[in-house]
Amino acid sequence: MRPDQLDALRDLVGAERVSTDDAELAALSRDSSYRSQKLERAGRTVATAEAIVVPRDTDDVARVLRWCSDNAVPVVPRGPGSAVVGSGIPLRGGVLLDIRGFNQVLEIDEHDRRARVQGGILLSDLEVELNRHGLTGGHYPQSFYLASVAGGLAMRGTGTFSSLYGSVEDRLAELTVVLPTGEIYRSHNSPRASTGPDLRQLFLGSEGTLGVITEVVLKVLPMPESRRYASYAFDRFEDSLDTTRDLLAAGVVPAVLRIYDPAETRAKHVHFATAQGTWLMVLLFEGAAELTSAQARIAEQLAEAHAGRAMGEEPARTWEEHRFDVSWMSDQVARDGGVAEAVEVCATWSALPRLMTRMQEAASRTMGRVMGHVSHIYSDGASLYVISSGDYPSDEEALRAYDRLWQDLMQVVTEEGAIISHHHGIGYERAGWMAAEHGEVGMNLLRAIKQVIDPAGVMNPGKLGL
Repeated sequence: MRPDQLDALRDLVGAERVSTDDAELAALSRDSSYRSQKLERAGRTVATAEAIVVPRDTDDVARVLRWCSDNAVPVVPRGPGSAVVGSGIPLRGGVLLDIRGFNQVLEIDEHDRRARVQGGILLSDLEVELNRHGLTGGHYPQSFYLASVAGGLAMRGTGTFSSLYGSVEDRLAELTVVLPTGEIYRSHNSPRASTGPDLRQLFLGSEGTLGVITEVVLKVLPMPESRRYASYAFDRFEDSLDTTRDLLAAGVVPAVLRIYDPAETRAKHVHFATAQGTWLMVLLFEGAAELTSAQARIAEQLAEAHAGRAMGEEPARTWEEHRFDVSWMSDQVARDGGVAEAVEVCATWSALPRLMTRMQEAASRTMGRVMGHVSHIYSDGASLYVISSGDYPSDEEALRAYDRLWQDLMQVVTEEGAIISHHHGIGYERAGWMAAEHGEVGMNLLRAIKQVIDPAGVMNPGKLGL
């Protein structure tokens, strides 16, 4: 950016709200993706912005976006930086719009069960405030203590309890978005509408390419009366999937259902010897005491009908106790030559067994340790995680292996007709497979939407395969 452009930004929002400090620019130009973390160890970034702007309110955001559009300056919304696929990296430089200060709970409506919040609030901070009112958001992603509400919406994220409470699109009631032109779109707050396409959905999963989410109304829920835990071991993956399908067909919807392969069972439940060498299903039910009791009873009957062996509550309770702990991955990434990644995709029930096998075989060609699990269940399928790690002589070789891992896994996923991302998003790591995902017509639609909403092409350029 030219000096006169920086001066113009200072005039627009105040000199104290514009920073060009090199250390701050480097810190905020990173995210939580493997590539970004690896480069940080070497004192590098994937790309670096030229200025950070800290807006006071939605009107400030509008002024900055309008100025960026008028002056063809790229602009990237910046939240807490928990994204894992490079979605918030300023690939074309320009302005980082830091909305982390938009972190207030504005209103909690206990009667209509709505919470109006600023987009930059951390999910964990919001949950603390909701709990004071006897409410919960029902949204607990792995990044619960790191991610913002707006970031979760922009990535079309989901949480570990999504089987019961749904993903972010199900928790959203209303949003305020500042468009790249500086116009402000405020959606309507209603349980449902038949008034044409749902425009809110344009911005879910848009990864900051269509605007900046500054305010959100979320649907919230009463805190559950009871919880029940259960676990079952299966010798065959297919039997665990059939149990899950039958549970849903019977009207039993667990808050959490996860199926660990034998390798992840060993890694995460090493103390639970009787489950070793099996596919381990962990279950958590929430709701009224009578309901959770009935659900647990039906689950036991169906698991036994598919050769499942009851393992008691301990594995499920262990999962809950450690569900936010990903320290092993952080430790692996921090090592010289260490590499680790968790790739989540989505497929139908019939596709999952072959997809799991092929993805793990592909990962094994590059990584020394591979494991996986099923989570986030639906009537017609589920999310599948393949988690792998390895050690190389140097970080440079680890990054090359990382690229091969993505290439091999995405090739398998597209060949099998599965979805290339369930909730982590696209960023730049998956950008090369968007055309295979959506086809020519689909990509042309995405480009047309982008052109209409962002005619200057300044919003988070280089993402979503655009």
